[in-house]
Amino acid sequence: MAIPSKHQLERFIRAHALDSHCIAFTAHARKQMRARKVTDAMVLETLRLGCIHLTPEPDMKFTGLKCRMERLVSGVRVGAVVYLEHPTPLLTVVTVIDLGE
Repeated sequence: MAIPSKHQLERFIRAHALDSHCIAFTAHARKQMRARKVTDAMVLETLRLGCIHLTPEPDMKFTGLKCRMERLVSGVRVGAVVYLEHPTPLLTVVTVIDLGE
């Protein structure tokens, strides 16, 4: 199957992030969120309203893609790296990045 475009992946992530049952956080993501003082609500807003600026990358270990959604939330540019296997609706937040102001 062909890899979807960035725009298609943005729409896919935004649509599935509306249901918080489709989102899982890795232990590493939780650790990075605590260190960077990023809340669940900030990550959810990033997934629901953010944009993909970098080209999604295939994961080296698994068959899916890693996409970094970015959004300015509460004065902080949040980057949330999400692993997904298109078209499966599950989103796994791999890490969270503070991209500055």
